[in-house]
Amino acid sequence: MTIVELYNKLHAAYSPENLNEISGQLIQLYKTKNYTAIRGLVNKISKYVNIDEENDAKCFSKLIMLYHPDKGSTIHNQLKLLHEGNDYEKLQNYSHIFLLADFDVRAASHTIQTMEFDAEYIWDTDTEEGYSFTDEYGEESFEEPEDNAFERSFFNLLKIREYGRTNIELPTYYLQDFEDFEMAESGLESLDGIEYCIHTKILDVSNNTLTDISNLWELQHLEELYLANNQVGYIDTLSNLSNLRIIDLSGNQIDDISALYELEQLEYVNLLGNPVPLNQIRMLEKKACVVCFESKSRYHF
Repeated sequence: MTIVELYNKLHAAYSPENLNEISGQLIQLYKTKNYTAIRGLVNKISKYVNIDEENDAKCFSKLIMLYHPDKGSTIHNQLKLLHEGNDYEKLQNYSHIFLLADFDVRAASHTIQTMEFDAEYIWDTDTEEGYSFTDEYGEESFEEPEDNAFERSFFNLLKIREYGRTNIELPTYYLQDFEDFEMAESGLESLDGIEYCIHTKILDVSNNTLTDISNLWELQHLEELYLANNQVGYIDTLSNLSNLRIIDLSGNQIDDISALYELEQLEYVNLLGNPVPLNQIRMLEKKACVVCFESKSRYHF
């Protein structure tokens, strides 16, 4: 294929119509929790794009950022510059979109849908011995119940992950060393303790029962935040996180996103499933930020 042929083919592939179609189908897979199909797509384009396919929230966010219609004009300008510079190799780096040519959400919807849990740490407070956790070898350990009801906080979950029990002293300065926390589907009820993780850059606490995120205030190094499918209503705390680039807030109860207006690094926000006023979303889009939302059962890009 000549460089002219490649350029013309890419220019057509990144048309608004095609990007709208791809993004719409991706959102449909995400809303139906067909994470298996989403990870399959990530694996399909892995030759060109490096995405952590083990993290469902990241998979979807990164795919949407690649194929969001708002990216179309920017990509077309980049393709034109590469074509004019006769840079065939870099032009070919955009060819991953061709691998989605046969992508059809109707076919993907028949893929077996699985909710993958981290089997290494499963909360269980119903055992007579207290609560239990299962280690990586499938062996179960038990701890005597404490005087107070067991608190499913960030700090306690971290203790169990590191030491297998909560009745242990864990210096708070120890938490400063972590840059990436993966705690999706962990039974988290509060973020107590996260405020000490001041150097954290990536945090995934999707699919829990969180209502309060005020403990995030001090995490000013945070770049990626995945809060999908919790019970969060207020996000004023996020206004202090000046380095945020990617935020997944889908499946919550948020109706005011004004706290995001001053975040200069913001690139992507997922608001699917939240009752956010359209005028606020338009304000966010003026920042050249990719925003996913829905209104009256329609997806908007």
